[in-house]
Amino acid sequence: MRDEAALGPLTPASAPPGVPAKSQISWGGLAPGRPGSEDARNSGAGALDTAVRTIRVRFGSQALTRAAELPPPQPWPGGTSIDRLTGIGGLPRGRLTLLTGSGTCGKLTVALAQLAAATREFAHAVVIDATGGFDPWALLPFDPELSSLTVVRLDSDQAGEAASALAKAGAGFILLIGEVPETWLGPLEAGANRSGTVLVGVVEAPGRAFAHASSLSVGFSRVDWVWERGQLVGLRTIARCLKNRVAPPLGEAELEIRYRLGAQLSTGPAVIEVPLGISELECASAVV
Repeated sequence: MRDEAALGPLTPASAPPGVPAKSQISWGGLAPGRPGSEDARNSGAGALDTAVRTIRVRFGSQALTRAAELPPPQPWPGGTSIDRLTGIGGLPRGRLTLLTGSGTCGKLTVALAQLAAATREFAHAVVIDATGGFDPWALLPFDPELSSLTVVRLDSDQAGEAASALAKAGAGFILLIGEVPETWLGPLEAGANRSGTVLVGVVEAPGRAFAHASSLSVGFSRVDWVWERGQLVGLRTIARCLKNRVAPPLGEAELEIRYRLGAQLSTGPAVIEVPLGISELECASAVV
């Protein structure tokens, strides 16, 4: 009779009925030569440490830097209340910012205000219109410099190629209306990062790849319409930080967006921040 405490690999003589003798299963332990989970973790950590040391010896101690130690991207003040929500005082240069929300929530109006400011500051501001619904004349109430604006109307895949090329070439500001295909997100980010292009995308509900590529995402939700003397003059909306990889999230803002419907409204700002207490949000943790 076999000793249960000293069971080893099964042999033809000791294999129980129905168990192949060649399986070499060890009772009470791991199969011969198979490391445990703790051994695997230790082995992986050791290999990673070795790789880090090798890189530092070959390329220098500055070759590797923790993400938390990197400086935040340079901000571009767009002139709207969204600048405060970013945590760095403006939209991040070289990163993708998404303005999202369904229906009439004010995201496009905010984007147009930023675009108009970009036409006055940059030599080249570009709109990549993959939906075919952009109207350049909607910018007029924001006093743009139309000589600095270029509108590109292409289908989705060609729009991604054009956006990547323009970001690499150093366009100051690119407004994306519609999504860029996943295959072009890498080249687009790389080009913008090298040139410092400000990238802003306006979509209702971004796809997984587009959302993952963004460093900053602000969601809009309409609260109420604004009426004066029986006339619709604007709307109130809440702008919330949904994702921030450039700085800690700073809360939310309630905006009052005024439509430019007459001379009596032409002198005031189109986007006004309504006083609102800072509330706790569910926002992705900040990682540079």
